[in-house]
Amino acid sequence: MRFSVQFLIGGTNVSTMNDIQLGYGTYGMRDVNIDNALSGIKDIGYDTIEITAADGWPTSPDKLTKSDRGVLRNKINHLGFPPPAVLTLLGLCQEGTLRGNLLSKFRDTCELARDLNWTDSTSIVTATLGGGHPEWESGRDRIVEMLIELAEIARESHVVLAVEPHVGGALDTPEKANWLIKQTNHDTLRLNFDISHFHVQGMDIAHCAKLCLPYAAHIHIKDGYYDENETPRFLLPGEGNLNLVEYLKVLASHKVMLPITVEVSGMIWKQPDYDPWEAVLKSYTALDRARKSTLNIT
Repeated sequence: MRFSVQFLIGGTNVSTMNDIQLGYGTYGMRDVNIDNALSGIKDIGYDTIEITAADGWPTSPDKLTKSDRGVLRNKINHLGFPPPAVLTLLGLCQEGTLRGNLLSKFRDTCELARDLNWTDSTSIVTATLGGGHPEWESGRDRIVEMLIELAEIARESHVVLAVEPHVGGALDTPEKANWLIKQTNHDTLRLNFDISHFHVQGMDIAHCAKLCLPYAAHIHIKDGYYDENETPRFLLPGEGNLNLVEYLKVLASHKVMLPITVEVSGMIWKQPDYDPWEAVLKSYTALDRARKSTLNIT
């Protein structure tokens, strides 16, 4: 069965910023009660939610019984959110004796995404390639094979796997991402477009969007830069020099609407003075201001 991209992402063609929704991921809220997190995120003004399904988080698949999942699903629905995307921290390209465990955990993650979806729409699970992947030049064909294997598992749960390119990893440029999706040619494998991983490398927003957005099923947003040691440092949206107004205009020009989901980097939330609620509010304020500024421009 083949799905159209619009069906996959639940989006519609748009031409104005009025249609762009803002989302927030619970990756940066590991130690916050999930009920409080969901309610607070909604109260601040976010339209969509991304749930982190990973060891150490209260929404890890192995911590949620069937009853727990029903309660969480009803909570998300009651707050007026659409079915959530799900973030996993699994290393998608693990091989050897580790791969069997990966496949089992990935299947569990897809089932969780399905269990949290009360509609007929396709669910989204997103991840980076993670550690342990082959080098790109010598191992890209193997990466393709491993991702197709995961996409087949995703299909079983009516899920799309959205792979996120990551600076410093094998999949680190829009050109590689574009090639990967064309080579895999799989309906349930798409991209997570996170401009920060390209922005820190000095890449043009419009160029990256042109290569990635046609194949995107999910969008992350954060800011970042290279420090004096050429190490990427990630920031909240609005804290760096990523031009959010230009970014939103580029997204709108592609006439594809996906929620723009804030992902708070571990570089931020692992700091001892980190305040999760300050991050939620600052990110929303910066993105909403940019959205309103873009409306005034257009």
